[in-house]
Amino acid sequence: MDRDKIDRIITIALKNVKGIVKAGLFSSDDRRKMLDIEQEAEKNAFMGLGTVINSGVRYVLNCELIYVALTNMDFSWGSHPSLVMKKGEELVGEEIQDKQRIAELSKRKDVWFMHQNFVIYKDKVSFPQDLMKKTCHFEIPALPADWCRLEDEDIEYNYIIYANPGRSNDAFLKKQYFDGIQEQGLGTILIGIAL
Repeated sequence: MDRDKIDRIITIALKNVKGIVKAGLFSSDDRRKMLDIEQEAEKNAFMGLGTVINSGVRYVLNCELIYVALTNMDFSWGSHPSLVMKKGEELVGEEIQDKQRIAELSKRKDVWFMHQNFVIYKDKVSFPQDLMKKTCHFEIPALPADWCRLEDEDIEYNYIIYANPGRSNDAFLKKQYFDGIQEQGLGTILIGIAL
């Protein structure tokens, strides 16, 4: 199947997702710019509590096929954590959306809630000392795009993921792909497909 046909099929599938307003092909010429913007943003501290690494954007930018989408408030981020805290490669904190899991965790003595949806696992980290010493960092991971269904069986792929760009990259993507739109409630995501 030729690349133009694949791009049309995927773009149509993305536009059929609730909460995606527009979608299109991401230009490989913008990969370096996106990485540079993300690296610059990572130099700034997160609420004074350490580094934030957007591993999701990096992961998507390594995919063979990349698309960009403009989302509105109807877009569902799903139940996967969109922010985690790691000590090295070990998960020591995470954002949780599931209300039942939050209720269960709130009864445990080995966890601490940084805010209502973000839990720190006390037995895995010395908080906030590990953050201040930069032993820990926050990470914005790539998420599985469970909501993207490719109906065409001729497209063989391993997985579809998406990433939430930081504020600076969101502005870049809106300017580059969506006529500089600045309407309240609109955001961008990058979608990567590994063939």
